[in-house]
Amino acid sequence: MRNVSFIATLAVFALTLAGCNNNPYPAGESTSNVLYRTLSDDPKSLDPSVTYTVDEAQVTDLIYPSYFQYHYLKRDPFVLQLNLGAKEPVREPYVFTDKHGKTVKGERYTFTIKQGLRFQDDPVFPGGKGRAITANDFIYSFKRIADPGVHSPVASFFEDKVVGWKEYAAEFEKKGKAHYDASLPGVQADPRDPYTFRVLLNQPYPQLRFLMAMHFTTPIPREAVEKYGEQFALQHPVGSGPYLMSEYRPKQRIVLIANPNRHPEFYPTEGQPGDREAGLLRDAGKQLPLAQKVVFNINKEAVTSWNLFQQGYLDAAGVGNTNYQQVIAKAGMLTEEMKRKGVQLKRDVQANIYYIAFNMKDPVVGGYTPEKRKLRQAISLAIDSQAFIDLFSQGIGRQAESIIPPGVFGYEPEYKNPYRRYDPDLTRAKQLLAEAGYPNGADKKTGQRLILNFDNSATTPAGRQLVGLVTKQIERLGVKVESRSTRSNVFQDKVNKGQFQFIRYGWFADYPDPENFVFLLYGPNKRPGPNASGYDNPEYNKLFVKMRALEDGPERLAVLRQMRAIAVEDVPWVYINHDEDLSLHYDWLLNVKSHPIANDTTKYRAVDVEKRAQMQRAWNRPNYLPLIAIAGLLVVGAIPAVSVVRQRQNRRVRRADAPEAAAAADSNNNGKASH
Repeated sequence: MRNVSFIATLAVFALTLAGCNNNPYPAGESTSNVLYRTLSDDPKSLDPSVTYTVDEAQVTDLIYPSYFQYHYLKRDPFVLQLNLGAKEPVREPYVFTDKHGKTVKGERYTFTIKQGLRFQDDPVFPGGKGRAITANDFIYSFKRIADPGVHSPVASFFEDKVVGWKEYAAEFEKKGKAHYDASLPGVQADPRDPYTFRVLLNQPYPQLRFLMAMHFTTPIPREAVEKYGEQFALQHPVGSGPYLMSEYRPKQRIVLIANPNRHPEFYPTEGQPGDREAGLLRDAGKQLPLAQKVVFNINKEAVTSWNLFQQGYLDAAGVGNTNYQQVIAKAGMLTEEMKRKGVQLKRDVQANIYYIAFNMKDPVVGGYTPEKRKLRQAISLAIDSQAFIDLFSQGIGRQAESIIPPGVFGYEPEYKNPYRRYDPDLTRAKQLLAEAGYPNGADKKTGQRLILNFDNSATTPAGRQLVGLVTKQIERLGVKVESRSTRSNVFQDKVNKGQFQFIRYGWFADYPDPENFVFLLYGPNKRPGPNASGYDNPEYNKLFVKMRALEDGPERLAVLRQMRAIAVEDVPWVYINHDEDLSLHYDWLLNVKSHPIANDTTKYRAVDVEKRAQMQRAWNRPNYLPLIAIAGLLVVGAIPAVSVVRQRQNRRVRRADAPEAAAAADSNNNGKASH
């Protein structure tokens, strides 16, 4: 038996040596038509009425499509094209009398969806087969946004524009879920056509087209929401997009597969100059999605994702503090090592902004008197945007001069903000601080040093480093900055309740229109809306309403300039920077063109499966030496044991061959067989 065990042990080691590899995916998966992506954390929700982060939208938008979508290749300007929509919506004047007897001049949009659309197959439907989609499924999505219990982050986009929205939303508190059976006055189905619905507005609002390109207005099956309850958000998403979720393992991965019930859509056949030469039209006219499976690896640690990318087990990766030195050589170019591996670098300006926001209701930093403005102006002049870009973005990014980022109408690269001209000597900043009543940082009335509270959620080393930079820059004025760090959820609650003095915040565009940025300072959008600072200047508000109704052109630009001048002088924000995003992908990942707004771009990507598999094998050859060494030690260690076993066997044989010994053994055991 000991010989058998030893042979079995050697056999196990042989098998181990034969099959040893570090591939993290199921056997055969990485050699099939699958894309590998990464998420920095588990999504909190994939509910299209709720999801609002970029990471979550990368998954959500592949499951839940919208009436419009962005053209994958066309930019400057961004182009909206029909997706689930059958035709361009009809936009026409809508005049009605409100409850106060006042005549209101608004707009009416008529939307018609494609016939033949179906939800994905799911047990919630009869026979498990996805049912047909009608206009009522779009209307249900509007009702969910209006429901205060859903906590949709875009409710404020609609509540002051859609006829009867506020009154409808208020009834949920009394009637609960039963209120979904009631009619939403401003979103109505056409009684003659189950594929047509209308949205009635109390004001002109051309930006509604952009909202119809977001997952919030996707068709949602009411029966799925009611059957799955809280599990609808993560465990049981039911949509009609190019993919459906087939697997979700928290802290590990999310797997999407091509949805058999998806509506036919195809890779674009035209783009911008240079797209064809870049290989971006090689799949022109092919049906989407090009990859039949998408795997999102959930890696909280950036180093884990980077290691997987280096091994060829992720198709793309970002560039950050973890890997910048390994990736980027001088002049912002790829290192030779990265080039040899077939890595390609993309650099894209993002439609976003990072800023420091003052609480405009705070008795110290808030208010609209000349002294309060000068205090904020002084602080703004003390902040060096380039230091933020150098320290946290490896020198990549653009200093922000106003609220509108590059690529959005109203952005003027030649404009220079007078309160964002950083002077290392702080001459002008200190003069303004003195005029605000704080010479050398002390209150001229009490002589006490001014203390400012910086609320933040800096619980990581990078976060604490950012707090240190802000503190150091402002304290050069002679004031004292106290950091009030809390957990992210506590910090967010303080922001929502206005319980802060100043914070660092950011905003990424929902849609490429200046309204989606300047509305962050529109007074009526105060919390729980997107106006975190609570800025409320009547003149700015009036201009905002005028601007919102205008199409892009000279008149709209003139109004935006007026709004900019007001906000720059009031300084509710210190504008810091706009991101420039660096990303990497291997040359086996095809059709890569970043889009700063759209989140469904994965469906256009393709992969050269054979080349990826070849590189994975080359970069991940098993190292057998440690196992061979262990096997050798086992063999050497087993030699004495084998010798002992053989000696015992020989003794048994000699004993069995002696007649006298056998007879004695029989006698001693009373006739039992000898052992």
